[in-house]
Amino acid sequence: MKPGIISGLPMAEYLAMEAVSASLLKTIITRCQKAAWYESWMNPESASETSAAMDAGTIAHGILLEGSEAGIEVIDPNDHPAEKTGAIPVGWTNKSIKAARDAARQAGKIPVLLDDYGDIKDMVSMAWEFIGSLRGTEPAIWQAFQPEGGESEVTAIWEDGGTLCRIRPDRISTDRKLIVDYKTGGTSAEPDLWGRTQMIKMGYYTSAAFYLRGVKALCGVVPAYVWLVQEQDPPFLCSLVGLDPHGAALGARKIEAGLNAWRACMASGKWPAYPARVCYPEIPAWEDAAWDAREEQDVGKEYDIAKIWEKPTGDEK
Repeated sequence: MKPGIISGLPMAEYLAMEAVSASLLKTIITRCQKAAWYESWMNPESASETSAAMDAGTIAHGILLEGSEAGIEVIDPNDHPAEKTGAIPVGWTNKSIKAARDAARQAGKIPVLLDDYGDIKDMVSMAWEFIGSLRGTEPAIWQAFQPEGGESEVTAIWEDGGTLCRIRPDRISTDRKLIVDYKTGGTSAEPDLWGRTQMIKMGYYTSAAFYLRGVKALCGVVPAYVWLVQEQDPPFLCSLVGLDPHGAALGARKIEAGLNAWRACMASGKWPAYPARVCYPEIPAWEDAAWDAREEQDVGKEYDIAKIWEKPTGDEK
């Protein structure tokens, strides 16, 4: 496929492309080259991961970003009573409803329980309400979600040092100066907490740096990058988290290292795994500090340290 920006490319075709993605580079950086090969198109046995939270996020993406409910199979538990007792299943808990779920998967659809689907639609409604509230505080983000202000799920392909790369921004402004990445999940959307537990821990800032690299290569601009974060539990609260210059720079360094490792593996045909030797992870400073504080609290006390972790017998007074 030729480099450029493509609108309307089906997700299945995007995922099947023989091009490097942000997720492959993150796997190289955080795990090893062999793990990235296993997740890539070169492995005929690679499989996509699914979960209820991931399915809910995919459905919400389709409704919010593309206005589409296609590819969804809504399953009503009332249509699948237990064979012997007639009990209505709670979740995917009997043969009939499991069979319906599996049939939906085989047909290429995402199965979702009726009540859960209602929650997802409520979640999307709250996301639109939040976006509407941004007109005065964050007009560029609000404008990007207007019909003429941006595009959803476009595919961008470019050559990077001879390596074909791909990205698929959730929402990108018409002038290409802003990317909005919609993230949903069971974690809190409180900006500072989400930044620590998701943006940093999950390496989202590294993925963002790859997206900035791609847009710059194709459009000649470096866009701002913002996550629209939403909780999957009522009241479906939303927040905005931005990528700061430090995160962008660190992410860019990691992406460069990941691409170099990928190119080396493609040239040699060798995909190293973890080291075949004993490794000695360093104890971080905060672990020492925590125990130092514990020792200071216990100054002057006499006790058998082995008893610290003993379970109480119930006889202590």
